[in-house]
Amino acid sequence: MAAPTLTSTPAFADDDPGPGGYSLAATVSPAAMTAGECAVDPLCVPAPPPATGDSSPALKTAVAAAAVKAVPAVVDANGAVVTPPQPATVFLGPGTYSLGSTLRLPPNVNLRGSGLTATSLTMITANWANFNYGFLVRWDDKVTLSPGSTNLVSDLTVNGNCREGAGQPVPADMPGRPGEACDFRAGTGAPSTVGGGVNVGDRWTVRQVRFTNLEYFKLWILGAKDVHIIDNRFDNWGGAESGDEDNIGGGFRHDGAVIEDNQFDKTIRGNALDFTNAIRTTIRNNAVYTDRAVGAARDARYPEYGDMYLEGVPEATITGNVLVGGHIILQSNGKYSHTGTNKDITNPRNSVVRGNRITDSFYAGITVTYDDYADADGTYGTLGTWDTASTDPADHVVRAGGGNVISDNVIVRPAESGIVIAGLMDRVKNQADTVTGNTIQNAGSGGSTQMSTGGGTFETSGVGVSIGTGDKVYGNSIADDQGHPTTWYGIHLGARNAGSTVKNTVLTGPVGETNTVSGVIGVPVRDASAAALAPAGLTANGPLLTWAESYAVAPAPIAGYHVYRDNVLAADLPVGSAAVPGNLVADADATVDTDASGWAPVANTRVAQYTGGGVLGAGSLSLTAVAAGSVNAAGRLLPVAPGQTYTTVASYQALAGLAQRARTGIEYYDAAKTRISRLSTFNYSSVDTPGNWTTSSYTSTAPANAAYAKVFVLVDNAKAGDVHLVDRMGLVAGTATEQWADPAGAPGAVYRVVAYRQVDAQPGWMASVTAS
Repeated sequence: MAAPTLTSTPAFADDDPGPGGYSLAATVSPAAMTAGECAVDPLCVPAPPPATGDSSPALKTAVAAAAVKAVPAVVDANGAVVTPPQPATVFLGPGTYSLGSTLRLPPNVNLRGSGLTATSLTMITANWANFNYGFLVRWDDKVTLSPGSTNLVSDLTVNGNCREGAGQPVPADMPGRPGEACDFRAGTGAPSTVGGGVNVGDRWTVRQVRFTNLEYFKLWILGAKDVHIIDNRFDNWGGAESGDEDNIGGGFRHDGAVIEDNQFDKTIRGNALDFTNAIRTTIRNNAVYTDRAVGAARDARYPEYGDMYLEGVPEATITGNVLVGGHIILQSNGKYSHTGTNKDITNPRNSVVRGNRITDSFYAGITVTYDDYADADGTYGTLGTWDTASTDPADHVVRAGGGNVISDNVIVRPAESGIVIAGLMDRVKNQADTVTGNTIQNAGSGGSTQMSTGGGTFETSGVGVSIGTGDKVYGNSIADDQGHPTTWYGIHLGARNAGSTVKNTVLTGPVGETNTVSGVIGVPVRDASAAALAPAGLTANGPLLTWAESYAVAPAPIAGYHVYRDNVLAADLPVGSAAVPGNLVADADATVDTDASGWAPVANTRVAQYTGGGVLGAGSLSLTAVAAGSVNAAGRLLPVAPGQTYTTVASYQALAGLAQRARTGIEYYDAAKTRISRLSTFNYSSVDTPGNWTTSSYTSTAPANAAYAKVFVLVDNAKAGDVHLVDRMGLVAGTATEQWADPAGAPGAVYRVVAYRQVDAQPGWMASVTAS
C-alpha cells in the first residue's frame, strides 16, 4: 500500500526553503512490498497478523525462520565479496505490532512492512526495562557476524509511545505537551535512556521508515560500516513527543555511512543528526524543518534544535541539504569526556560542505571549529592521524584539521554570522580551508551582534575566519538589504581574544574572483588583528551618549568614532567629540584657541600656542623639543577629591618630526600644592602621526591626601627641534571623555559606538546601549 501524501507547511513561508515541505510520501524509494509479492518469494516469511498483547514472540519466530532461508555471501580470503548474499525477508502486514522486548535481526534478514502509514512497531511501555539503552529493532549482537551480509528495514513506523497511544500520521503544528517527560517515566523510575528506534549494523539499509514518539535515539549507528539511511521520516505528529536525543546519532568510528533524502518535520526534538568519531560520511539531499515556536514551547531559553553535528568526523560530504532553523557544525570531539574513542581528538579535515540551503538558523549558518585539550601535565596532544592512537595514559593524540571546502551554499537570515571558521590554537589546523561561491543574505537577522566560539569572538559577518594560513576566501556574495541592516562586515579576519591566528588569507581567486559585499554596516573586509577595544562605560541619558576612550592596540592608533543608531550610521566623530563631557579644564586651556598660558613646560620642552589649526578650533598647544628626549607639559592645578576616579585625555599630532608615542597622564598634589605623584598611560599604541590626530587617555584614583591635580601631556623619543601638537585636553571625574547628543534620539533606540583607526579606518570592537 503506497503511503498517502501528508504534508506539513514549512515554518518560514516567506522564503521557500525547499520543494513542498515535509511529506510522508516516498521520494526515491520503491513501493512497499505486498502480501502477494511475499507469497511468491521463496525467501520471504510472512509474519502473523498483529494480535492483542506482545507480538515479540511471533516476530522472533518469523525472524528465526527467515535466518534459515537466507543465503550468506561468498567471500574470498581477503574478505572481498565474490557472490552477494541472498537475504530473506520477514514481511509485516498492515496494523500495529506491540513489542515487549527488542527485535534483533541477524545478518541477511530483512524486515519490511506494508508502508510507513500502514505498519507500525510500538513499544509496550509496561516493559520499559527491556528497552533501557535499547531499541525496538537492532542488529543481533548475539550471533556471529557474516562477512558481506546486508539487511533492510523498510516501509513501517517505529513508535516508542512516549505519549501513550499517540503518534498517528496526522499532521501537527506542535508535539503533544512539548518538552515534558515521556508518559511512561512518571512514577516508574524509567530513565531517559529507554526506547530508541533502530540500531543498525554493518551494511544495513533503513528506507521509508517513520520515526516518532521515541524517548531515546531514533536511529543509531555505532561502529557500523557502509550503512545507508534513505528516504526516512522523522516527526512527532498525532500528539506525539520525543526525548531530546538525536534523531540520527552514533559514532565509534563508523565508516562510509550515507544519509540521504530523509525529511525531518518541525515537530522533531533534538539534533537532526549528530555523529562523533566517524569517517567518510555522506549527508545529502535531506530536508530539516524547525519552528521557533516549537523550540520555545519546549524551552524558551534554548529553543535551538534540528542541527547537523559532525564531531571528529573527517572526510565528510554534506551536500544539497535544506535546513530551516538548523545549521551545520563541523568540530572536534573535544567536548566529550576524554575517555575511550574520545581520548584522542580528531579535528574536521578534508570535508566538503556544498550546495546546501540554510534559512533562519538559530545561530551561525555553518561553523567549523578546531581545538584540543590539555593533559594532566598541562601539555596538549601529540600530533597524529586517523590511523594513530595514543598508548600513553598520560598523553593523547590530536589529529590536526583543515583542507575543508565550504562552497556554493545559500545562507539566508542566520541569527549570527553566515560561515565561521575558528580555532583554539594554531597547531590544531595545518591545512588551508576554502570558502568560495557562497551566498549569505542578511546575517545576524533577529540575533546577536556577536558570536563567541570558545576560540574567540566574531561580530556578525558574512564569513569569519580566525585560524589558518593561506585560507582561500573568495567568490562569495554577502548582502544585507534590510532597512535596519544586521550584517556588520563582509569578511571578518581574526577574532577578539582568539587563541589562534589567521595569516595570508587569499581574497582573490585564480581568475580574479573576489567577494561581493553590499549593504553591510561596517567595512567589506574587517581586519580584527589590531582592533581597538570596545569603548567602556557607554551610557545613554536620554539622547546624550557618553563613553570612555577605546584602548588602542599596536600598531593602530585610533582616528575617531562612529556612532550607529539601530545599526545605521548616525554620526562620524573624527578624533572624538567636540567637547569633553564634564571637563574640569577651562575651555580656554582645553582648546588653546586664545593662548597657551594654561600650560607650563615640564622638561626639555618649549610650549606655545600654535595657530595653524587644532582638533576642532583654530589653536592648539605646541611642544618643541629642546634636545633629544621626551617633550611634556602640565596644566593648571584643579581641585580633586581623595578616592575619586579621574581620567585625563588629550589629542596629539606630529607637526615636525617623526610619529612618536603620545601618552596622557596626571599629576596629583596635596593641600600644600606639593606634588604627590606623576602618572601616565603605558599604552604605546597612541602614536601621533603627521596629519592625523590621535587621542590618549589615562584613568587613576586620587590618593588619600590629594587635593589638586594637573593634566600631564607627554610625547616620547622626540629629536631636537621636533614639534608635536596637543589639543582637546581634559580632566573628568569618572571615565567618560567622549559624548554625542542624538538630535533624533528616542527611547528604545539601540546605539553602537565603534572606534576606527588611522590610515585604513578599520573598526574596533563595538559597545552597545539601549536608550531608556
